[in-house]
Amino acid sequence: MILINIAFLLGGIFAGWFGYDAYWEYKFLTLEEDEEYTFIDEEKNESMLRRLEPSDCDSSSHFIDQANKIYSCNNLFDTYYYEGWKSGGENSCQGESITFYFDKTYFIEFIVISNFEQESEFKEVDKINDFRLTFPYGENESVEETHYLVNDNWEQWFDINKVVDEMTIEVISYYDTPGTNICGLQEITFYGKDVEETTKENS
Repeated sequence: MILINIAFLLGGIFAGWFGYDAYWEYKFLTLEEDEEYTFIDEEKNESMLRRLEPSDCDSSSHFIDQANKIYSCNNLFDTYYYEGWKSGGENSCQGESITFYFDKTYFIEFIVISNFEQESEFKEVDKINDFRLTFPYGENESVEETHYLVNDNWEQWFDINKVVDEMTIEVISYYDTPGTNICGLQEITFYGKDVEETTKENS
């Protein structure tokens, strides 16, 4: 009796498997020959939200260590982002600023800012607290926003939602770390899309 039950069970499994394959074979064969399908290449679809990399940057100062390693603002967004930016002035973060330039005008939706992730690096630099974002608007005007960073080493997100071709971060206040007068930041990542596509979506 047990052998009969096992035989029925195996037969049911094979029948189900065959039926599943037969169903999808039928669906494939009955597709209309002139039916078209569109596949999206995410890398070429510029209307999609994506990571945007600045073409250049300027900082009010940068640090050069004894091994001649340069902690410039370019480290904030290029392949050496883990090295980050460090100030070279005597007043730590106070009065420091970084300007990012883009190769064309983009709609920046948000940015992600990170202090140094490694605990050793995090404890060796002063960290930015309040900061001002400045966006040029026309030849003689600009738009400003004030934000603040939490004194921690995880990613922090800030909504921008502006059309820009450059952006400046100005430090207003900072978290003081005893024993150092160097300000530091590990990474800034920009996310947005092409202005033309954004305009079409809003029209």
